[in-house]
Amino acid sequence: MFKKVFYNTSAQILGKAITASASLVITLLIGRSLGPAGYGEFTKIFVFIGYFYTFADFGFNAIYVKISSRKDIREFLPYLIGMRLVLAIILAGSAIVISQILPYNKELGLGFTPQVKFGILIASATIITQALFTSSNAFFQKKLRYDLSVIAAVAGTLVILLLTSITSVFAPTIYLYTVSYIFGGLTFVIVAFFIIYKYFKAPIYPSFSISHTKSFLKDAWPIGTALILNLVYFRTDVFILAYTRPPQEVGLYGLAYQFFEAALSIPIFFTNALYPLLTGLYAQDKPEYQKQIKRWLQILTVVSIFLSLGLIIASYLIPPLFGARFNGSQMALVILALGMPFFFISALLWHILIIKNRQKQLIAIYAVGAVVNLLLNLLLIPKYGFLAAAIVTIFSESLITLMLIIFLVRQNKD
Repeated sequence: MFKKVFYNTSAQILGKAITASASLVITLLIGRSLGPAGYGEFTKIFVFIGYFYTFADFGFNAIYVKISSRKDIREFLPYLIGMRLVLAIILAGSAIVISQILPYNKELGLGFTPQVKFGILIASATIITQALFTSSNAFFQKKLRYDLSVIAAVAGTLVILLLTSITSVFAPTIYLYTVSYIFGGLTFVIVAFFIIYKYFKAPIYPSFSISHTKSFLKDAWPIGTALILNLVYFRTDVFILAYTRPPQEVGLYGLAYQFFEAALSIPIFFTNALYPLLTGLYAQDKPEYQKQIKRWLQILTVVSIFLSLGLIIASYLIPPLFGARFNGSQMALVILALGMPFFFISALLWHILIIKNRQKQLIAIYAVGAVVNLLLNLLLIPKYGFLAAAIVTIFSESLITLMLIIFLVRQNKD
């Protein structure tokens, strides 16, 4: 188990090292060419679109892994792809419609400008590509072949890097930078689907079934609801910044968050590799399951501390790389880095609840987190700006982690 987890985690980390390096160059090109204000507008586009990525996710992968523990995973893949495709098309249309009615204060320059709204219209296509790539990752997760998923991720990111580089030289505009992400997303999907078909002979066409859709929704809705609540408290700060602070602050916070978000993928990599193994272990050997949970909590805590230190060191690269205009991003990244252990621990505890079929409790926990986060952001961001957003993010995750621990301890006592 230890070898399997570390092989798949290492493969993902290696892939992330490549994609994160490419993403750093991408961010550098966009940030330096657009400046803090322009990068702030670019950040608004993809934060808004990111909400719809989560709606398309909706926890279906976790349910797919559990269902396929009992049956052939190839049997359910076309239904997962078909369901996600329909949902993604609906969500892309919804994103376009909703974005057009978002308020904008022209005199103060606050809110979502016409430029941002048109950028959202372009970027909405990535909702579909992201949904399809997420479906392919469910297959790779169950097969514990994240090394193959990494190939698709690297290929797509390199396409984005290539197109971003060309754009920055010839026509550095928000719109063309956004188009780069569409072609990168298409590359993700094409490469991932080709690998699934080539190596596993699994069907990669979409199939539609009302009964299968109902089955997925029945088990996934608590996870999906919790994911949405998680996103509300996780990224609502950018919306509040957009409407209460200058675009420059959105850009400063957005840059710090790029580094932080790259690091956040590490606990996801661990739990993605652990989840299928722990699911089988829970059904077969409870004592060994408990032993492994304790072991991995210790490992994840140690890794998170080292990652926090790495982010703090990385924060000192921001001024020389991006220029004095982005100095404020350094402090924001230091604040975010201090909360990294909470994200590692909560990622594992989240999956433990799903394994125990307690996913409905996630709704209550993340609802509390969302309300607390929203109130604190509304209270503090208008006065203290993007640094307050960073502090509230860490406080909210620590609260979520504490509630998850309390719930699981009480459950074990009962």
